[in-house]
Amino acid sequence: MEFVKIDDARLDENYSFFFSYNKGDYVKSRNDRGLKGEITDGVYVGEFPAHVAAADEAYRKGRTLYEVKTGESQVFIVADNEIERA
Repeated sequence: MEFVKIDDARLDENYSFFFSYNKGDYVKSRNDRGLKGEITDGVYVGEFPAHVAAADEAYRKGRTLYEVKTGESQVFIVADNEIERA
């Protein structure tokens, strides 16, 4: 299983489709509109496909998780499909 952080040097244009959001983006929860915060980190969890050519193939093998800071000490880990831009 491969883990890739947002600030990983290996993330160039070839892997940019793994991340819908970047560090510093403000997002809100799709389920709780009052829950807003800033993305502080992210990681792709899963296997890279043999030929990274189609994003839809990659997402069947893994998912992107983000760390969202909502307050001074409150941090949540959410999947990419649980948040949207604020």
